[in-house]
Amino acid sequence: MVQMTQITQVLAVLLLLIGPGAVDAVAQVQPPTAPAPRSRAIEIGGFAMFGQINFAASESFDAIIGDPAGPLLGGGAHVGLPFGGLFVEVGGWKFNDDGERAFVSNGQVVSLGIPVEITLTPIEISGGWRFRFNKIPRLLPYAAGGFSSYGYKETSQFAATTEDLEERFNGYHILGGAEVKLLRWLGIAGEVAWTTIPDSIGEAGVSAAFNETDLGGTSFRMKITVGR
Repeated sequence: MVQMTQITQVLAVLLLLIGPGAVDAVAQVQPPTAPAPRSRAIEIGGFAMFGQINFAASESFDAIIGDPAGPLLGGGAHVGLPFGGLFVEVGGWKFNDDGERAFVSNGQVVSLGIPVEITLTPIEISGGWRFRFNKIPRLLPYAAGGFSSYGYKETSQFAATTEDLEERFNGYHILGGAEVKLLRWLGIAGEVAWTTIPDSIGEAGVSAAFNETDLGGTSFRMKITVGR
């Protein structure tokens, strides 16, 4: 108890010698507070897309439209999430071409001379990651994958109702590419996508003769992007 009294007296004398100004100064001194981390805002944008798809069922498409590949045109929306480089994307595109109905005899394609129109209308839902580099801020490589839904339509002007076909098949895709920002809100991107739509064709016609069952393929795309 005596020691506590002595310590209290010493502190009182020190405060009187230092003065009230020093006490206020000590009270005002606080350790610096680290700034709160800034979370990246949600980034919303869109894109227009064009390119070419090389069909997995190359022999079947070559037999009908005379080409194992064809042009595609589409677009979609892009949302960058506030978690590093995470993003989600919804897009769609269309392929349309004319050909002739055919059958395969002894490994040879025989055209029937009946015009047919082939239309593909895929919808793609993707999730992926953008890679950001401080030294090259305008370059944004990315990789993604997700769900694909392919609408397939086959119509002929003089065909019976049972000969025309319109169905939708599901599968999945993976893709990768890079975007270059020309301006803060405008960019261009190139990407490669691989899609598989298993067991969608191959039950009849030339696809059955060639034993081709996948309506997907590999596509090469260019995008014009808007937004951040």
